[in-house]
Amino acid sequence: MSVAQKLGIALLVGIALAASDFQGTTLATDSSQTSPRLHARITQAQAERAALAKVPGGKVKSAKLARENGQLIWSVDIVTPLTKKIAAVQVDARSGKVLSKLVQTQADRAEESVPGQKRNQ
Repeated sequence: MSVAQKLGIALLVGIALAASDFQGTTLATDSSQTSPRLHARITQAQAERAALAKVPGGKVKSAKLARENGQLIWSVDIVTPLTKKIAAVQVDARSGKVLSKLVQTQADRAEESVPGQKRNQ
């Protein structure tokens, strides 16, 4: 086989791998295969930027990727320094669209975390 033929075959294999959205070989026991991060198109940094755009002057407290109601979302908590309120912003992990924003005080959050306690509504 000539060098030109080998290069041609290598080029075809490379194109085929790129076209198939190849992510590498993983073993069947690799637990990262089931990780939601593999299905998120939006990175944590991108989700944080989208959330911060909805909360001017805020600072990211935490961000986590989760599946809610069958939809993969980034849940980003942002604290506003002056008011000390926390904005819980949900960002679609596939499109980057902000789905919701809920603003709470730290007392509201503490009340929610107490099991068995009913809130006055």
